[in-house]
Amino acid sequence: MIKQTLALTLLLCAVTIGSFGQRSVRETTADGLKGPVQQVNSMMYAAIVENDEMRRGMALEHLETVYNAKGQRRSMSYLSTEEQIVFRTRYKHDAFGVTTLEQIVDHNDDVIGRTYYIYDDSFVLTESYVEDAERQVENRVRYKYDATGRLVQRSYNDPLGQVYRREMYRYNPDGTILSNTIYSRQDQKVMEIRFEYDRQRQPVTKTVFDYSEEEPEVFVTLYRYQYDAFGNWIQRTEYSVDGSVRTPEYITERRIQYFQ
Repeated sequence: MIKQTLALTLLLCAVTIGSFGQRSVRETTADGLKGPVQQVNSMMYAAIVENDEMRRGMALEHLETVYNAKGQRRSMSYLSTEEQIVFRTRYKHDAFGVTTLEQIVDHNDDVIGRTYYIYDDSFVLTESYVEDAERQVENRVRYKYDATGRLVQRSYNDPLGQVYRREMYRYNPDGTILSNTIYSRQDQKVMEIRFEYDRQRQPVTKTVFDYSEEEPEVFVTLYRYQYDAFGNWIQRTEYSVDGSVRTPEYITERRIQYFQ
């Protein structure tokens, strides 16, 4: 469940930050947040329908993200439902405010992974690489941008320098991501993800075209939100779609604290 939720979190974050070619923007902005956000506590629950009424079911995961007054991430913690740390990401920034290092630590505060970020002279992210606990490089990611500075390609490289995954991005006129197309090591299209948004620029429809099997499959997910006075969502309900049937799967609630 943690891997599934983490993937969802990173995917939706990527949707929000896709139009930013530079990491020197406020990370609260890159995370799709508005206002002087200090901390976001996100709790994900299974969605249950009884007597035609939907309610929260079992708690599945707790994610806590802390920011400083400059809008930079300080830490992101994945907690068990008993509030125990499963793992935590700590962020380091340079004098210009860009993230240079992410350290992942376990519940004993031992470092189990690192991600380093490399920029050009204009503070545009050009490469990142991941190290395991033994400081061995697991993979490198290289980034390409269009003339307006929007990310158009991520290339994932193995330790031998071979590309094993490519992600290509297309955009709507307002800068939100229209589609994300994924290619395999053999440069075959294995998946395409398309998005539709609400007025707050949050994805309300995600359509996944899976080409990894002989017969392509299509999966549709709907998201519905409730917002606070700053325009940040405080509740998101996720629905799977099968034909005309909409089934609620998850309810995520966020408690957002703001700097005064």
